[in-house]
Amino acid sequence: MSFTSLVFEVGTAKSSVGSILLDALLEESTQLTSQATKYAVEDGAPISDHVVRESEGLSLSGWVTAAETVMYGPAGRSKLITAKEAFRTIHKERLPIVVTTGMDTYTEMVMESCKISRDSKGELFAVECQFSRIRKVTLRKADIPPEKVTGKAKGKAGATKTKAGKVEPTAANPKQRSDLRRIMGGLFGNK
Repeated sequence: MSFTSLVFEVGTAKSSVGSILLDALLEESTQLTSQATKYAVEDGAPISDHVVRESEGLSLSGWVTAAETVMYGPAGRSKLITAKEAFRTIHKERLPIVVTTGMDTYTEMVMESCKISRDSKGELFAVECQFSRIRKVTLRKADIPPEKVTGKAKGKAGATKTKAGKVEPTAANPKQRSDLRRIMGGLFGNK
């Protein structure tokens, strides 16, 4: 990114992390990873027959400065304080955000880490963030076709937090008693 495009935004879109505008995007790195399954076999090489696609990752680093880039907005140190607090809120709320860079727009991203640092060189701080795309699922319900339900289960459903009742002990029948004697005898050396 040239100094001219940084100052005058010629041909570039503003980079943002959620609602936080970055004054300069220094580095952007997208990670697209997959994992091949591996099944061991007795002879030969492992068998791989499937690939699991992992979530897309994004690493970025940039600067937030005290310089005012929009009219009637927060100026100076208050801009830095507001931006740092916004990063804390993104981390605390754990909500998906949209990250926009000059090359891409990343939706449904969650912050995995964020390092904010500054030194005595000026009124700015550097930020390094790691994001991961999340995939949401929705609950789907399906009716079981009547022809698939067994006769005993038809029309019945379990209930939660219901008492199961008590079971009264019954006396062992003669076969159970002889089996018990045989087992106990084997344990103690008596037959």
